[in-house]
Amino acid sequence: MMLDRESTVLIVIDFQERMMPHIEGGKEVIKNAIKLIKSAKIFELPIIVTKQKKLGEIISEIKKEIGYEAIEKITFSCWRNEEFIQKLEETERKKCLVIGIETHICVLQTSLDLFANGYEVHVAFDCTGSRKMEDKRIAEQRMTAEGVKPTSAEIAIYELLKSADVQEFKEILNIIKE
Repeated sequence: MMLDRESTVLIVIDFQERMMPHIEGGKEVIKNAIKLIKSAKIFELPIIVTKQKKLGEIISEIKKEIGYEAIEKITFSCWRNEEFIQKLEETERKKCLVIGIETHICVLQTSLDLFANGYEVHVAFDCTGSRKMEDKRIAEQRMTAEGVKPTSAEIAIYELLKSADVQEFKEILNIIKE
């Protein structure tokens, strides 16, 4: 199944100040995540943002794009947070596009919980990161084996765009080229 504007929600997990300096390839992860967030705003997708308690604020680059406060959680899986579940259910959308930190902890557990609870889950792996690349690689394999759909920022953006013959095409193209 492909992503579409009518049934997709973007979930942005724990891009926080204390973690990002330790993430392998973190600058590229942030760059890709920002492209996806900017595009999601153009497509008017609901965006749910979380932050792990005690790991600081959301990094300024992401916070600037989001413009509102993240849901604070203590659990690794967002699904184990009542406020998150409430916000997700309020969207009335069943396709989750997931990005975040760390791939092998919060992204993995959230994605598997979402899938187990009837959501179609797509993870843009170029918008996720871990401290160790081996942990990220194993998490990617596990999620895919368990039914999560692997994607990337650019693949997801073009799936949501659908055609070059739409109003937003030029604006999206500028984001892709950033």
